Amino acid sequence: MDKSNLPGTFKGSVDDLLDHCTNLDVEENKKNIVESDKVLSIQHIMSEFECSEQKAEEIYNDICLIEVKQTVDKMVSDGIMHIVGYNENNEPLFGLTELGKQIQKELEKNK
Repeated sequence: MDKSNLPGTFKGSVDDLLDHCTNLDVEENKKNIVESDKVLSIQHIMSEFECSEQKAEEIYNDICLIEVKQTVDKMVSDGIMHIVGYNENNEPLFGLTELGKQIQKELEKNK
């Protein structure tokens, strides 16, 4: 994780701080936050379950998959997505419903 944008103590004027914040790479910082959250989560799992890092990572990945499944199930029940077919492993393929397309357009418009 790149911590070059996360100084321990900032020294400078308010204008310097604002300039620094304006020039931050937002996507890189988001990536760093996600990676930091993952590392902390795995450490917590290791501590709670007294397991190896590899086992904790497996548990973390399982939790992520459960969260994705719950989100997709909710979007299907809310009429935002629907099953459009199945892949070669008989896993469902999802597409947006008209409501989902409408929401997508609205979100893109508000960017």
